[in-house]
This record gives sequence, structure tokens and C-alpha cells, in this order.
Amino acid sequence: MKKNYWVKLASLSLCLSLSLSLAACGNNNNEGSSDSNETADISKLLDPNSEPKDPGKYSPAIEVTTVHTNNGILQNMPKDITIENNIYTKTWEEKLGIKLKYNWTSPGEQAEEKMNLMIASGDLPDFFYVTPSQFEKLASTGQLEDITKVVQDYASKYTKQYLTGDYLGLLEGVTKNGKIYGLPNGMTYHDQGNMLWIREDNLKKAGLEAPKTVADLDKILEAFKKNDYDGTGGEKYPIPLADASMDSVNWGIGGAFFNMFHSYPDIWVKNSKGELEHGMFGSETRENTRAALLKLQEYYKKGYIHPDFASLDSAKYNEQIVNAQSFVAFGGLWDAWWPLNLELEKNPNAKWEPVGIPSVDDKPGKSSVTAATVLGVNVAKKGVKHPEALVTMANLFHDLNNNPETMQFGKYNTDPTTNAGIFQLYSMPIYNPSFNYQAFLDISDAFKTGSTDKLSEAYKLFYDQSKSYADKNDAAGFPSYLSYTDKGSLAVVDQYIKEKRFAMNEYTAMPTQEMLDNAPIIKKAWDVMFLNVVKGADISEYDEFLKQYDSMYASAVNPVVNKWFEAKNKESVQEWFEKK
Repeated sequence: MKKNYWVKLASLSLCLSLSLSLAACGNNNNEGSSDSNETADISKLLDPNSEPKDPGKYSPAIEVTTVHTNNGILQNMPKDITIENNIYTKTWEEKLGIKLKYNWTSPGEQAEEKMNLMIASGDLPDFFYVTPSQFEKLASTGQLEDITKVVQDYASKYTKQYLTGDYLGLLEGVTKNGKIYGLPNGMTYHDQGNMLWIREDNLKKAGLEAPKTVADLDKILEAFKKNDYDGTGGEKYPIPLADASMDSVNWGIGGAFFNMFHSYPDIWVKNSKGELEHGMFGSETRENTRAALLKLQEYYKKGYIHPDFASLDSAKYNEQIVNAQSFVAFGGLWDAWWPLNLELEKNPNAKWEPVGIPSVDDKPGKSSVTAATVLGVNVAKKGVKHPEALVTMANLFHDLNNNPETMQFGKYNTDPTTNAGIFQLYSMPIYNPSFNYQAFLDISDAFKTGSTDKLSEAYKLFYDQSKSYADKNDAAGFPSYLSYTDKGSLAVVDQYIKEKRFAMNEYTAMPTQEMLDNAPIIKKAWDVMFLNVVKGADISEYDEFLKQYDSMYASAVNPVVNKWFEAKNKESVQEWFEKK
């Protein structure tokens, strides 16, 4: 399903990895060089209310070349379906008069290398989908068509909705010197958030409530360590953890833990001097990170973490949950889809709940997040004959997959019977960056009113799954229920939005060369220090790490980041969010 796609995508793009956070999380709302765009100018590029032109159907049909970077999806499709002959290729020709021709297809694991070789050769198809870094290379070398005019003329109101207003950051990511060079596929803070996941049923057995403070959490962990509420026997390690590296997005300690201490691994923050610094190692946050490390060391000494966590992999992480050894996971939106759902096979009555970030003090716990993140870009090669076709194909994809008034979700997005991701057959996707948050708003309202009349096809499907879990304890509905209802993860996001409990990434440009050069070395130093300190080494190892960070990373990167910040008049994303 589309949400399954976001489960995978979120884990790749939220940048809990230290190496990516040091490199600004790959966020690209603006260009970080001298051709930075002023938000005020970009906001004038598109009128969200203007009526688009209708190019009609090409007659005779035109041929458009492209590539496909994930032909492995065919394993989940009926045998008669191919990349070249499927519902998308047929619909595009039938409705738009556009014949898709694939110059090549590739398994996902080979895609980036093959795409880079293609870009280096200069032998480009008419339209194709690239990573943000590939987009930057193509744009800087003049290989992309300026599509400003065709976007202005042909983008539907639905397409423009996700390029303007609250989503302007996505447009900024593909705009150079006031010209649009691609259609962004991205996500926003509406569909992001760090949080804790706790076994709610065991919490009740312990006579405790969801934690609002770290002190509350300490009591919960102690109870979960000492008591066998599930009657499964064996040693309990309340916090599941595997692998010392924060690269382990799905099974590392991640941002949620550090956020409790007002330390933000994946963003840059504005300090009291009005300057940007790293949210984890900056002058005003590094002591918060120290406190988090010491608390994690304490948890390890008390047996809350498996003694061999550093040598465990994702399978062992899952086992700690499935075998009812671990009960408090530091994660994000999609833990109910994986791995928490795995426990239901063994313990169908296990009840989990997502909880907002507790705080170590009287300040509210905030989740670090990026306002808008470009995940990929749909581009046209320089000189392409029909650049408007890229826009009209995007319009149609939106209508079939995202627009609640026109979507045919079961036909074009996800097979409701087999769960096959049909949408992946199309090689140039653009998703609704608020798809999941809107689902929460609509589905939670339907639960309250008892009426599903206003639900789109997709949201009705998620509602039915959620209702089946709520009424019948149907395990198949567990992920939807814990995502889209008032008991779900997006309810936590809604809380963050309403209570202004997001710590926003202030650096919204692409990673600088200084970041890319130095991040791997600093990350390696962090991994070694992190493992040692958690397992009991003196905290002075953190001080040695900070010296290396300051001399090697901050000295090279901070001046560049702050020069960029000054060039954009020090406009604060955090202040913008808090004033909304």
C-alpha cells in the first residue's frame, strides 16, 4: 500500500543517521550556494487558484522515453504484467496519447549506480526521476529543461496545492534563480515525528500512566524490568536496541531518545546569538547530548538494554519485541507497520500505544523534524520536445492516486487483496506530502461521528482496517488503527503541530562539500565513543569526541552554514512554525 511505501521511505529519509544529520539531512528546500532563492520571490511563481490549460490528448500519440529504477516490483505482480505493459502504460496512452518507452530498467539496488553512469554519459531520456544529489548535478551542468512556463500553464490545482503555501519548501528545492527545473516528490512535517512506543497493556498492569517526563519513564522501565507481565519468562530488556551505529534507523536508539534531553541529532538549530549550530553538538546543545549519553549508560547498567546490543542485528531487535522481552521502543510514525505488528503472531492481545516525547525537565519535549524534504525530483532533459507532458502525466498520477475526488486507489495504487503496490509500476511518482496526516484527520473524525460518507476510497479502506482491529482485534488492522485514529502515531503528530512541539531544522539547503568531506570521519568517531560510553566508559570520551568535532567539522562547516543563513536574512523556520 502507499502507506507501506512511506514506511520504507520514512526510515530512509528522516535522517536519524548521524552521518546524514551532519550533512544537513539532505534537505534541499533552497540551494545553498550564491544563487539561493528568496522565499518571497518563489512564492510568486505559482498561483494556486489559476485555471490550468488543457493540452488535450496527443493525436497522433507521442513517444516519451524514460527509465525505471525498480523492476524488482514485478515479483509482487501478476505474471502478465511488465514494466513496459501495465495499467500505467495503457492509461497514459489511452487518456493522454503518450506512449512510454523505457531505455532501460534496473533492480533497485543497482539503480543509483546505473543512473549516475547515465548522467555521466549525457545520454538522457526525455523524462526521468532522480535523487536530490543527482538533480543538483544535472541542474548545475545545464542538462535540465526549464519547466517554469509549463508548470505555470498546465499544472492542475491539485498539483499546485503541493507546490505552494505550506508546501513551498518543496518548490524551493527544485528552483534555481527563479526557474523551476523539476517536479518534486517530497514529504513535510505533517508526515513526520519521533515518538515512543509503549506496551499499553503492561503499563496498566504496572499501575502507571504514559510518561510525560524522563522520571516517569524511569519508573516504567524499572517496572518492566522487574515484572513478567506477559508470563513468558526469561530476562527482560525493556528497551530494544541493536547495533551501536545511529545508521540503524529501524533498530537504533534514534532521535526520539535524544529529543527527550533537548538534543536534536538530525537538524541545525538557531542559538541565542542568532547563529546556526548543530542540534546535537552545538555550543548550546552538547551538554544536553552528554546528559542523554549518561542516562543511556545508566539504563545499560540497570539491565534495561541487552548486554550484547552492539553485536545484534535487526532480526535480533525484532526478537526482543516478539518474545516479550522489550516494551519501550524509541521510534517514529511507522513502528506499528514494522516491527511491532510482528508480536501479534505470538501474542495477539499485545497492546501498543505511541507517546509524545517526554522531557527531562519542565520544558516541553520536542520532536526534531524538517519542514519540507525533497526525496526525489521528476525532471526533463534539456531541449525535450514536449516538456508539458511531464506536468500532465504528474497531474494524472495525482488524480488516480491522491486526489480524493478522482482517485481509483485499488486500481492504480494498491491491490486491496494482494497488497501489491501497483503505483510502483510508474517510474516518476509524486505523492501527496500530507497523505497520512489528512488520513488521520478524516478517519479519526469518522470514528467520532460514525459516518464514513466523506472518506475517500483509500481512507475508507484504512478506516475499515482500523475498525476491524478496534471491534474484533483483527491483527490485519493493527497498523492502520495505530496510525490513523486518535490512538495512533499521527495523533501524536497532530499534538506536536497544535502544541508547537516540533524543533524545526533551520538549515534547508543541500549538504555543502565541507559537510560531505568531514561527516564520515566524525560519524565513525561518534560510533566508537557512543558504544564505549553506553557500555560504561568514562564520559571524558565524549569530551575528546567534541574536540575532534570542533576542530574538524564545526570549524569547516559552521562558517559556510551561517553565511548561507545570513544570505537568507536569517529567516527562521522555527519562528515561522511557531507563528502559524
